[in-house]
Amino acid sequence: MDFISLLLILMGFFVGILSGFFGFGGGFILTPFLISLGFPANISVGTSITEIFMSSIFSSLRHKRLGNLNIKIGLIVAFTSIFSAEIGAQIIEYLKNLSIYQLNIIINLIYVIVLGLISLDMAYDSLRSKRTKNFKGNFSRRHFNKLEKSETESNASPPDWALALIGFIGGFFAGFLGAGGGFLLIPLLIYIIKCEHHIAAGTCNFVLLLSCAYASFTHFFKGNIDFISAALLLSGSIIGSQIGALATRQVKGAIFKAAFSFCLGSVSISIALKLISILFDIFFLNLLSQLVIFSAASSIAILILILFYMQIT
Repeated sequence: MDFISLLLILMGFFVGILSGFFGFGGGFILTPFLISLGFPANISVGTSITEIFMSSIFSSLRHKRLGNLNIKIGLIVAFTSIFSAEIGAQIIEYLKNLSIYQLNIIINLIYVIVLGLISLDMAYDSLRSKRTKNFKGNFSRRHFNKLEKSETESNASPPDWALALIGFIGGFFAGFLGAGGGFLLIPLLIYIIKCEHHIAAGTCNFVLLLSCAYASFTHFFKGNIDFISAALLLSGSIIGSQIGALATRQVKGAIFKAAFSFCLGSVSISIALKLISILFDIFFLNLLSQLVIFSAASSIAILILILFYMQIT
């Protein structure tokens, strides 16, 4: 087994932990990572989305057993995402016929902007949650429990149109960027639908299972999948996703948001380095991009394992 194969398996393991823990498919890590290894953008997108589909089967089953899955929300979001996934895939097909170079530039630039903005927003919210912790402590426990219960009940049945809109956004990114859209779905489910972080993670995994099945199907007929690379990634992610899913309930919401923010921010920096290396032909930055994205995925995965161990001991 060559070095690239071992690297794909190891990256699959780390991304599997992140996928099971956060609920995203990890495509926003895998697609740029595959591009940095020399895969064309269209192959990176198709291979990434296929691996997400296969790994989501195992992580969704685990989250179902843990009670982290809202079937109704998942079905509505997933059904809507099917249509927008095809729109994203068609755009990829159109841009591929124009220029692979331009396609690489466009995909990397969109990743930098979107991931950077979400990372900053989640970081701000995590810090705000910590600042309001003392304020909540001024209330009696009984009074705060009533407020918490009332807020939960008022958001128990989110409107179907909001779920449909969330599904459309996630599906488009699944087809266009090779990401299951989880990096968008997780914040949307937490802030708009008011899901607990572990419910958002489990439900998002279920959405990815359904929506990425179609995205993978359409990329197959477009010849955008490297099945050997997808299988290598999957072999590592199967184990990692089980570990991540078990760890989800063991951490607090503020820690979850902070880790989510750090993950997206690190990937955004990595992609920015890759983009600069493409535009100005700086080979060193390409290597640095690979190092940053691999180090970010592995360090956050290890951090999740440490947090999980600390919570259960």
